Amino acid sequence: MIKKMINKKANIGYLQIMILIISSFAFSYIVYEGTKNIESVDAQQGAMGEVCCEETQNGSRCQYVPAWQCNQDFDIAPTLCELTEFCRMGCCISDETGICNVRSSFRNCENLGGTFKEDQFCNIKECEKGCCIMGDEAVWTTEKNCEWLGNTENEDVPTEWRRDEAHNTEIECLLSVSKEDMGACTYETEEGEKKCLYITAEECASRTKSDFNEHFFKGYYCSNPELNTTCKPHDHKGCLENEEDVYWFDSCDNPEGVAIDCNFFQGTYCGKKDGEYNCQNINCEVDGVVRRNGESWCEYDGKIGDGKDPVGSRHVKHICYMGTERIEPCADYRNEICVQQDTTLTCGQTVSQAACRVNGWRACLALNSKGDTEGVERIESLCEKHPDCWLKEIEMGGGFHFKVCLPEYPPGFNLIGEYNLVEGMEVMNSAEKVCSIASMRCTEIWVCGIFGCSCKENCDCHTEKFTREMNDFCVSLGDCGAYINYIGVPTDGGYGVKSSKPDLTNGPPRLTQTQLNEFSKYATAPPDQKPAEPGNFEFFETLNPGSLQEVTEGEYDPQGNLSAFERELLQVSGAYGSPLLLKIMDEDPNEEDIPGLAQGEIAASPIDFSMYTNGIATTMSSISSQIVYKEITNKHFEYLAAMIAGMLIYLITESIMLSLVAAMLAFIFAIRWIVKVNIDFSCYPWEPPVGGDDCIRCNEDLEVPCTEYRCQSLGQKCNYINKGTGNEMCVSRPKNNKAPEIMPLYSYISENYSYYEVTGSGFKIVDDKNKGCIDAYTPVKFGIKVDPFAKCKYSTNPADRYENMNDYFGVKGSSLLPAHRMMYFYPAPEAFKDPYNLTEAELDELGETKFYVKCRTADGIVNPGNYVIETCVKRGPDLTPPRIILTDPLNKAFIPYGVTETPAIVYVNEPSNCRWSLEDEAYEKMTNKMDCSHDPADYTPYGLPCNTTLTGITNHSTFYLRCQDISENKNTMQESYVYTLSTSKNKLKIVEVKPGNGEEVIAGVEPTTVTLRLKTEGGAQGGVATCRWSGNGYSDMFTETYDVFHSYEITSATRGRYNLTFTCEDDAGNTAKASSVFSVKIDTGSPGISRMYYNGGLMIRTEEESVCRYGFHRAFKFDNASEMYTTDGLEHTAKWVTRTYYIQCEDEFGNKGSKKTIRAYDPLY
Repeated sequence: MIKKMINKKANIGYLQIMILIISSFAFSYIVYEGTKNIESVDAQQGAMGEVCCEETQNGSRCQYVPAWQCNQDFDIAPTLCELTEFCRMGCCISDETGICNVRSSFRNCENLGGTFKEDQFCNIKECEKGCCIMGDEAVWTTEKNCEWLGNTENEDVPTEWRRDEAHNTEIECLLSVSKEDMGACTYETEEGEKKCLYITAEECASRTKSDFNEHFFKGYYCSNPELNTTCKPHDHKGCLENEEDVYWFDSCDNPEGVAIDCNFFQGTYCGKKDGEYNCQNINCEVDGVVRRNGESWCEYDGKIGDGKDPVGSRHVKHICYMGTERIEPCADYRNEICVQQDTTLTCGQTVSQAACRVNGWRACLALNSKGDTEGVERIESLCEKHPDCWLKEIEMGGGFHFKVCLPEYPPGFNLIGEYNLVEGMEVMNSAEKVCSIASMRCTEIWVCGIFGCSCKENCDCHTEKFTREMNDFCVSLGDCGAYINYIGVPTDGGYGVKSSKPDLTNGPPRLTQTQLNEFSKYATAPPDQKPAEPGNFEFFETLNPGSLQEVTEGEYDPQGNLSAFERELLQVSGAYGSPLLLKIMDEDPNEEDIPGLAQGEIAASPIDFSMYTNGIATTMSSISSQIVYKEITNKHFEYLAAMIAGMLIYLITESIMLSLVAAMLAFIFAIRWIVKVNIDFSCYPWEPPVGGDDCIRCNEDLEVPCTEYRCQSLGQKCNYINKGTGNEMCVSRPKNNKAPEIMPLYSYISENYSYYEVTGSGFKIVDDKNKGCIDAYTPVKFGIKVDPFAKCKYSTNPADRYENMNDYFGVKGSSLLPAHRMMYFYPAPEAFKDPYNLTEAELDELGETKFYVKCRTADGIVNPGNYVIETCVKRGPDLTPPRIILTDPLNKAFIPYGVTETPAIVYVNEPSNCRWSLEDEAYEKMTNKMDCSHDPADYTPYGLPCNTTLTGITNHSTFYLRCQDISENKNTMQESYVYTLSTSKNKLKIVEVKPGNGEEVIAGVEPTTVTLRLKTEGGAQGGVATCRWSGNGYSDMFTETYDVFHSYEITSATRGRYNLTFTCEDDAGNTAKASSVFSVKIDTGSPGISRMYYNGGLMIRTEEESVCRYGFHRAFKFDNASEMYTTDGLEHTAKWVTRTYYIQCEDEFGNKGSKKTIRAYDPLY
């Protein structure tokens, strides 16, 4: 029978593979046909802009893209895809197979002939999975799919779908064994021969079609003489499925007692060798080391810890199971780490237990916030206690000295990079934001004289030490900086260093190739490498104090088979999934009330830091607070030296002339001046190697599966194909030897400006009116187009090669894109004449700007010559007063309730000094001065910042601002900028929370969907606020928010306790907090029948409200069976027939009990 089933499955498998291969060629032809008319489509629809395509030309479904990318054979709508009917997302249920497809579009479901449901995550009863038992096999699937499997692939095998406490998870389903009584079942054949089987009572009743008490003998073997069968005892030996011992079998091939006692825990199990059944060794020998059955251990792609996990690497858990080594990779992108504990047994042997748990890297950055209020010592203490963090100290011989808490196991990023636009401006994506934490400026102080200059403060910042230390900082944040991928290939495109005074010092050197190659050793795990730490009890308690007391061992480990390590992990993970998974859920350490249990699986996807900007801000703030620059000033020692030298010479020679000469020489030699040199380190996302020669290596690893993340790390040309098919591969895109061709991005240029004198080697940016220089203090937007796609950098030094350029062209310069955009703020040269004592020649030079642009393709090809972008700023005296461009907080904004003073930033278009007053008065009379920057390096897209603190704020306060530029003319604003701020009338409050504290959410499907709801009131705008939630190791913004009502769906909630904290903030900065501790309970228990009796008909009573149906054949289908009458769902009745009833009941959650057998007799007898 088993071979027959295998042959059937194999034939179906071969057919599926053949269909897949044929479909691949068909799809390739469709793609080819679909791309032949791209130009015509672009011409027809280029003006439409972005639309919703039911299908794009590359085969993607439901994409919001430019109209020319749409496949014209499918529907197109000029709106967002989620607003269209054909791309409405939901759950598609196959009418044939019963398989549920999550996030399926309505049209796709319609084309497939499926049934469309609104719940896009398929958290509906029809898609609930249970245990489909087909003979001696089990599959975790839906009830309808189970029925389909039984009717198509296993017609000759009894099929039953179960969803009850004994079959509640996939693991329990696959490993389930009957808990029913075993015994001898006797019956007669048609020839009158007495037969016997050693089976369960339920099986016996089904086989005999009568009261099993007449034929079933509990605890009897079929060879028992009392039964008078033909079966002879102890006829031969054999193995029983899921039993460790060697058993005797009678002559009828029924199992009897144990013949040889094997010991599963000592590594022996029943098996056959050389034709004999005996106890076989089930331990594993791995790399010369004997691993005991059930032992688990961690292996890694290379070095782990100290922020040194290679890009693309993954933690892997290994298990010895029944003599076979099994591999369970932890969640990709290092979202999970593999932790291990070794235990020495009384016999002296060491065994290992391992588990995958959540990587707590976020907590490391959050810990830095403690330094603002509790000091650096507090950061150090907390960081050293956390097993997923390490403390980095950087000291550059002066005030540039700080400590920062960093991830021990850095997270993985999407190496392709997301493209984010906000109000038409390119902004940093998640990876770029995290990496930017290590982008810092070190200011060196130099003292210069006629014989040269010498560094006095932070003097290591222009050395190799600065590059090395800051790159280590950068790498520890995640996939950032100069580092290696998991096969040991280094790249150095992830950082930049430069000096503001290259004539004085070129700044720190870049890492040499030798230094880069030294990183390659981390691609191999060191021989003495220790596994990641599970964390001690104190660590667990900080994660989850409540669950340590609430979860009992017996509840999840009734047999007591788990190790102490597993039980400890289980206690922390609580009721999350199966205890075999041993997940530990992390939590934000800023929360006072840490949650108990977790929901959902750990996402195997790159991090999204968009909701964690506080972690970035607090880390930067902590570092800044530690850096203290020593102010070195010129004490005019030259005057003192001249006086002393003159006096000494006069006393010696009594010659006034000689004393004057001596004084003059002493004055000249003693002249000193102070020079500040800014050394900038920029941290960018790690850059994969050029080309794609190593892509195939992703497919060759037999232990760790090839994933999109690992594929991306191997090369810029690597492409991950066949996603979701089970046949995923990493392949290289075709090689392109074409050098990048650069040209202006004509669609992106500021109004009143244009590209001029465009050639193959560059262009100029000019004023539209006279084709001359651009206006000073005006932000100018411009861009370049590049073919093929490339990464682009720029420099002001024409001799720089691409590798030596430190600045990317725009925010997205480090991404392979067809176009790059940039904004530049050009100040007036005259504004810097007096502060920096510039000559006319130097002013002319300052007013002319040349950017030398280099781009590099994914194949590593760079444009051979510089592409030069030129512009100039109009010279002439500055006759116009400064302008205030923007304020933060915005003008007419609300500020938090009860606040009487607030910091503010005023952005001006040119270097200026600004003041404010509560009265509208002249600039000279205003007494409140602002701290304004005059440094061109501090220019933002909004201008130069001026910082101040506004005081005396009442319910409605008006401030008057005026500025004076620093030009020779001291141009001053004659009219005040009227700045109004209002305080909120009352506090922001969260007045309603659902689910409420102590509430139970009961569902019949796991995972289920739990909807979080909040209501806010008060604050600046009558309760309008933006809310987020955190807890149980996760946090996110509410999807429906910026209102007084807020909602969020947790679509993968599992049973357990939820301790969530809700934080809402309005536009004024008012915040409100609330929390809720609730439980999710999954009703998977079948409705029990407490009583069956005759009362004018068949009567049964169920323990919960149910629907009961019956039939007279065991194989009846529930939906087609006769329904028993009921008024309350508890008492059920059916007419009395002297036949054998088969009854099954279903509760309100769709849980069906097992079929009960009732044999009805004539009530008159």
